[in-house]
Amino acid sequence: MESLKEMMANLAPDSLLMALEPEQIEALLKNATRKDLKPDDVVINQGDENGDYAVYVLSGGLKISFVSASGREIILSYCSPGEVIGEIALLDSEPRTATATAVVESSVLLLPSKQFLEAVSSNPTSVARIMRELAQRVRQQNLIIESDRTFSMGPRLARALVRLIDKDRNDGGLLYNPSQSDLGAFAGLARENVSRLLSEWESQGIIARDGRTLSVRDIEYLRSLAEFGEKV
Repeated sequence: MESLKEMMANLAPDSLLMALEPEQIEALLKNATRKDLKPDDVVINQGDENGDYAVYVLSGGLKISFVSASGREIILSYCSPGEVIGEIALLDSEPRTATATAVVESSVLLLPSKQFLEAVSSNPTSVARIMRELAQRVRQQNLIIESDRTFSMGPRLARALVRLIDKDRNDGGLLYNPSQSDLGAFAGLARENVSRLLSEWESQGIIARDGRTLSVRDIEYLRSLAEFGEKV
């Protein structure tokens, strides 16, 4: 079991929890409920009315996705240890807008919204920090939406792969070994287009595949393609 000190040290710096004072974060973690998940277990479900907790990832990883009106799954992100998801529910307790699913065996903490709101309301500085973080997230989301509209299929898949590269490895391997369908849902592309692009990149030595396992061989190329588009 991770100690409180370790959990606080591993907390992602852009989490809304960082708006709190250290002793308030410690108290919130103490009152959290631990839950162990198997692959494909759901810890947050799109449409759930009970949005009164956030989820802190202790180990493993979660896929954050939602189903569009047309029935298509769209993957928003993958979350690693130290990250907190469902944070907006800490503020408004409204129905969930996305689903969080374990992609590997994982352990999480369920953080109660009531205690978070009590801590924030007792400190005006925390309110200002939350407002700054939310504003920054809106800016980042706008950039992502704009690039999705501007970039063609190659750069969009490149950006998805770059985001999934496991930084703790030096072989270009991807976190959570996603399927082509998941890569498509993450990049906003049809599976057929993902398959075609991966085949092209494999023939050019940009990626390598061993069965379903994919690794990036030319990381700099994909990073340039992700940032600048087809001009590279």
